[in-house]
Amino acid sequence: FFFLQREKSRRMTMQHSNSSPSLVLESSDNSSSAAPSQISVEEYDNLKQQVAKLSLEDACFELLECARYGEVDAVRAIIQHHPSCVLEALDESQSTALHKACANGHVSTVRLLLQNDAPLIANNSGNTPLHWAAANGHHEVVAVLLEHYPNDKIDVLQKNGFGRSALTEGFGSKSTETAKLLLEHDSASEDKLLTGGKPVGKEEQSISSGEKNAESFVIHDFCFGSKEYKKSIVKIQELPITTDDPFGGSAIDDTTGFGIWSASLVMAQWMAHLSLSKKVFEDKLVIELGAGCGVPGLTIAQLSTPEQVYVTDLNPTTVQNLETNILLNNLQDKVTATKMDWEDKTTWPVLQDETIANERSNIVVVGSDLIYQESIAPLLKQVLLSLLCNGGTFYYVAPDTGRAGLDQFLMDIQQEIKLVSKTVAPSSYQSNPLNSQDEEEFFMHFHELTSSTYILYE
Repeated sequence: FFFLQREKSRRMTMQHSNSSPSLVLESSDNSSSAAPSQISVEEYDNLKQQVAKLSLEDACFELLECARYGEVDAVRAIIQHHPSCVLEALDESQSTALHKACANGHVSTVRLLLQNDAPLIANNSGNTPLHWAAANGHHEVVAVLLEHYPNDKIDVLQKNGFGRSALTEGFGSKSTETAKLLLEHDSASEDKLLTGGKPVGKEEQSISSGEKNAESFVIHDFCFGSKEYKKSIVKIQELPITTDDPFGGSAIDDTTGFGIWSASLVMAQWMAHLSLSKKVFEDKLVIELGAGCGVPGLTIAQLSTPEQVYVTDLNPTTVQNLETNILLNNLQDKVTATKMDWEDKTTWPVLQDETIANERSNIVVVGSDLIYQESIAPLLKQVLLSLLCNGGTFYYVAPDTGRAGLDQFLMDIQQEIKLVSKTVAPSSYQSNPLNSQDEEEFFMHFHELTSSTYILYE
């Protein structure tokens, strides 16, 4: 086996153990030429001798690892002695070396793999290397892939098992260069954008009522709360976002709530902390605005004893999925999914019951990443002022940048409601929230969770 370390010297040294050769190699990614880019020719010759001692199985394993870390000289040596590894090296999720290099933005390694006929195939979840490069905003890798493959061999609208295309992932990465490259590709023609791409993926199970495409949804088991407190599992089903304009033409057409967004996971961690350490939701009436899949609201209900929790949204399918998630967690007695139109007070849960309306001082409102357009801010302000007119608390989580209208909203709302605290989310709130702690699954679904800074507002 190779044991890889990254050292400032960018040099390779040989070591030997009783069982197998080992390699200590600096991670660099400067060239895809025939000559070694990280080490001398003599050292590279020694490296090839070590590679020759590897079995095909070990060589495939090391190819995946070296591609992941951008060890371009090691990748070259393995391919030269074990060329079949390019096709045969697959991890447990059927991801290839090209997947690994693309996901981590190693341009030279990507070029080297492509020169050796690395396949552009989907893994078990329907993600191609292009999906992963786009999702992480690696525009240089995206450009290499789009340039290398003929237009009929690469499709930026091909959907993974969760209904997301590389184009959708590119928009989600917030890399304008990545989105521009994908949008300008021939496979993103207007006709194809209107009809959507071909879904790819494995079947998942769901207890949702009605028939669904077996490839179109996934259920996650989350575990929120820090180690010193009791943890509870929260099951959440998310649906595919099948359009490259998930915001839709009107609020009711907004399908962003089909998926689980990073801010809601940070919010759920915060809500778990407040539920377990401060008991702030005891006997409170909790309303989650723009709940989407309902992760924070269901976490509150699972970990505390509120009077009632309302998880609200406007899109009918989103609300139906909220009902499914309530059933998944057996929280029918504590949580209600409600279609709430911010512009129509008759749809607000707090006004539907006269008793509740007269006891509104115990209201807690929660929301995550609700403002992404300037036009939303004034409306949200009015909703909050109405819901909290007799007292209460609003908890909010959002990224620190990239949200149009957020700064103005914060300035305006503080004139009416006291800002108790504004803090940066601790790193623990951005750690893997999956109960399984499966890092591959975490990267596949929630890779963007660790790439932003989130602010907690009370």
